Order: sequence, then structure tokens, then C-alpha cells
Amino acid sequence: SPSISTWHSPATMSAGRSYLAGDAGSSAFAEELFAYALQSLGRVDVLVCSAGMALRTPTLDMPVSEWEQVMAVNLTFPMRLSQLAVQQFLAQGGGKIVMISSTAAKNVNLGASPSYGASKAGMVYLTRHLAAEFGSHSIYANSICPGPVDTEITRTWTPEHRQKVLQSLPLGRMGTPEDIANCALFLASSMSDYINGESILVNGGRYMD
Repeated sequence: SPSISTWHSPATMSAGRSYLAGDAGSSAFAEELFAYALQSLGRVDVLVCSAGMALRTPTLDMPVSEWEQVMAVNLTFPMRLSQLAVQQFLAQGGGKIVMISSTAAKNVNLGASPSYGASKAGMVYLTRHLAAEFGSHSIYANSICPGPVDTEITRTWTPEHRQKVLQSLPLGRMGTPEDIANCALFLASSMSDYINGESILVNGGRYMD
């Protein structure tokens, strides 16, 4: 089954796909989203938690409300989706969860707000906890920690910063969305059936663990 985060309401059907827009910081929307996935697909076998946000407010300037906003999107929303998925997986005999975390979960990035790294590190721990608690029920949980990926956000970098990042990458290139998607596909498939509780760096060798 596809990631439930890609399924949306029939109101905006387009080219055979449907989209459900909502607030990724809302636990109520997590429940609505999962219910729609079950209704549309009949069952859910794979949950991919890929929604996220990053801010750059320095530590001493960051209001508590901003910290809570990042945590709501990056950590609480995946936790609630995971609860719903695990309940379904227990009833049907198993399933797979893939968290899209970040290299910031393992390495300090002073260019981002501390809320971002803390939330992404929390995703890695949540992954391990789910794997340890529910692995005996054929429920898998793994994280992906992407490095620099060529997206609209990274295309706003200055040429100097982009060159500095490229020089730090042994492969000499930025990642692509397909690089991350391919790892998620692997973790969602039977090819990864002896991998559980792991956080996999997909970052061109910039950081090695």
C-alpha cells in the first residue's frame, strides 16, 4: 500500500489520484487521514511519516510556541499515526513503519533551530521503541536520515554554501528525492524483512555511522 500521507479526500480528484489537505500538527487530522486510508484501501500495510518542518531561530530567540509547533509536526504527528498503524497491524498480523528523520538527528547543525534536531532525534528513538515493543508481532519500524537533497529549499542556497556542501560529499553530488524514496521502498518491502529499529543514513557519505 502507498504511504497514507499521500492519500487525500475525493473532493480534489485529479488524474486518478485524490488529495486530502490538512494540518500535520493536528492529531485530529492524523486520525482523519488514517480513517480515510482504511476506507480507500481496505487495509494499510505501510506507514511512511514524511511530513516535517524546519525553522532557523537561534536558541535564545526561540519562543516556546515555536518549539511546540515543530514538535507537533515532526514528532507528535508521526507518533499518533504510528499508534493508529500499530493498532491496525496487530489486528492484521504485521506491517511496516518508515520514519523520515534527518542527519540532524545524529549530528549538530547550528544552521537549524534546536527544535529541528531534537524532533528528528526523537523520531529515531520512537522508531527503536516501536521496533522493540512490537517486533514480535511482525511489526517493523525503521528510520531514514537524509542528507542534502536537491529540492526547492536547497536550491535557495547561495552558490558558495552549495559548493561547500558538495565538497563535503564523497559522491560529489546532492541527493535526489528518488534516492530517499528508493530507500523507503526497500524498507517497506520484503527485502528488508530482517531489518528492524534501524536509522539509515542516506547522505552520499557525508556522515558515516
